[in-house]
Amino acid sequence: MQDPVEIRHLRYFLAVAEAGSFSRAADRPGISQPSVSQQMRDLEAGLRVPLFQRRGKRILLTPAGLIFQEHARAILRHLENFLQELTSEPGQWRGALHVGVVPILNVALMPHLLGLFAASHPGISLTVEEISSTEIETAIEEGRMDVGLGFLTRHSPNLRYERLCNDEFALIVSEKHPWWKRRVIQFSELHQHRLLQLFDTFVMRRMTDQICLKHQVRPRTVAELNAIETLLRSLAPLEAAAIMPKIALRGREGLKLKAIPLRGKNLALEIGLLRLSDSGANSAVGAFTTLAKAEVPKLIRK
Repeated sequence: MQDPVEIRHLRYFLAVAEAGSFSRAADRPGISQPSVSQQMRDLEAGLRVPLFQRRGKRILLTPAGLIFQEHARAILRHLENFLQELTSEPGQWRGALHVGVVPILNVALMPHLLGLFAASHPGISLTVEEISSTEIETAIEEGRMDVGLGFLTRHSPNLRYERLCNDEFALIVSEKHPWWKRRVIQFSELHQHRLLQLFDTFVMRRMTDQICLKHQVRPRTVAELNAIETLLRSLAPLEAAAIMPKIALRGREGLKLKAIPLRGKNLALEIGLLRLSDSGANSAVGAFTTLAKAEVPKLIRK
């Protein structure tokens, strides 16, 4: 009995799903127009599930098609890595590694990790993307990303969360701030204090909102920004402060900022790796995981 799904089906399907049209999918190299529609009919017949629905000239995915898309991406990515590893020299891994990292950790950790990883595994092509924790989780589940470095929310049952270290929220201030010389601050003192905050699309902002709620603190938000670098550089001109993990200042020593410890409850957060539960067979992911476990705790302690 012939298998209902073959590799060519996956490639054709993803081309159609991305293009939103059978004809536009056929414009891509290696795909002939007469066979696109037939291949997709064969795929749907073999699966006994409709994958596409037509909306005028536009081709959309059905709910089953969306599920198939997620797994098709993951399968092709695993296959690509497998074939590259199979043809590599003994002891020399080849392939690609797509890493997602949350903005607060990108400047602080990635330059160091990338330098060490590239030196040890020159045959692996690296892609690093700065996105939110939620987007990292989605991208890994859909097979668009291999591993993430961020905060451990443990939202997804499909992902493996591995703690690397802990950090703590602190009050970030510039040398112009009236609290610059303070050694510690009670969290309750932040009530109606001038703060710069990230958008609530950031997991870190949602964490700080919860901490403020538990302490019955309502800070005065001077401005909301969607970029950490801009926020930190605005602290001095606006004579405001920010609640952020201490690691936010690593790699930004020239900004003349400091992190004042806060005294309160639930100020700790976990930093770690995110990957698919069954990603153990991917050598590139394993190599990056091993490196991060060894280096990130040391970087945090500095």
